Amino acid sequence: MTASTLTRTAACCLGVFCLLQVPANAAELELKSLNSLTDATNQKRKIGPFVSIAVGETLGHTGTTRVGDRNFSLDDADGSAMFSIEVGKSWKAKRIPLQFSLAAEATFTSTTLQGSVPTGSLNPDDLAAYQADMNSLIFSLNGTFALDLYRYRARIGKILGGFKPYVGGGLGGGQVWFRNATGKSADQLTGGTTEPNEQPPFSIDEFINAWNWRAGLEWSWEERYSVFAEYRKSYFGDLDNLRGYGNDGYLVGFRYRY
Repeated sequence: MTASTLTRTAACCLGVFCLLQVPANAAELELKSLNSLTDATNQKRKIGPFVSIAVGETLGHTGTTRVGDRNFSLDDADGSAMFSIEVGKSWKAKRIPLQFSLAAEATFTSTTLQGSVPTGSLNPDDLAAYQADMNSLIFSLNGTFALDLYRYRARIGKILGGFKPYVGGGLGGGQVWFRNATGKSADQLTGGTTEPNEQPPFSIDEFINAWNWRAGLEWSWEERYSVFAEYRKSYFGDLDNLRGYGNDGYLVGFRYRY
């Protein structure tokens, strides 16, 4: 075999090898593109639209009840139920690890109001204590800022990377209902039987303004699913017979991003 023949054979082999490499490189580029698209889709799902449900309990409340010409205290009662459903969307900052969320929320709260005044200066039939059930349905627009630890999952691990501490607040309004209002006279508080000369004059229902602030922690174990726990402080606008009312409590819930 001559040198020229060897040269032609080597050239042919090199050409075939190059032709075989083109599809392989194209397939590799296509696979990388698909992986990048999948990662982008997962990231979008993680911060996109969401719906959440939560349940919780009030820890206490503050305010003043006005009955006749007397201001009654608002004593703490046992924890009462809170329920929430929220629909919103999240956005992420490009250069800093922050997320901003905007959501519409409906919150139902059921609680008990009760209080009393000193009986020393009262007549036996004067109203000295009251109790009433109060339910509220509040609609609010909420905004939150969250620290996105997911960006640092390569350093801190997948579990810690799933946490997002957040703070926020909301503004809205809704309806309040009073039920089962009862009162006791000064005589009844000391063991007597004299009925009070008036009953707590609570309105049956009333529209109010409301606002809140919150702080919590969310944890995601997948792109779409997360759980969260938050502390919340809520304030209500003044009602006819209830001034400066506010309550605080906690909520735990589940969030789905779609």
